[in-house]
Amino acid sequence: MIKKHHGNALLVELLIVVFFFMIASTILLRVFAAARIQSDRAGLTTQALTDAQNTAERLYAFGDDAEGALRPLGFESDDEGWIRVCEGYTVRVTDEIDSRDAGTMIRYAVRADAGGEALLTLPVAVYREVAP
Repeated sequence: MIKKHHGNALLVELLIVVFFFMIASTILLRVFAAARIQSDRAGLTTQALTDAQNTAERLYAFGDDAEGALRPLGFESDDEGWIRVCEGYTVRVTDEIDSRDAGTMIRYAVRADAGGEALLTLPVAVYREVAP
């Protein structure tokens, strides 16, 4: 009399299913980790963009008084212009002044960096006429 053992086949099938789910979960964990990193990066870029836009608008409003516009925001003066280190990014403001007989053109560049990589640069131009 021949006895058939189907228990071994069931065990092999269960091992294959467990192995499949283990590989699928590993792939999903990597995908979710990458999505989290991209989400954090996008949030940092959005925060830096908002901060740079606010700085640019303040510079435009204050015109040629960069110190009066930037000191209250927490900027410090350095060799290249003005800098403020925030959590995860840095905002730097540089200026270029072009004086003529008719007036003065001041060009500001508001740049946000994260990890040594430039996120964005916003230009601001202010023109002041010389009073006649």
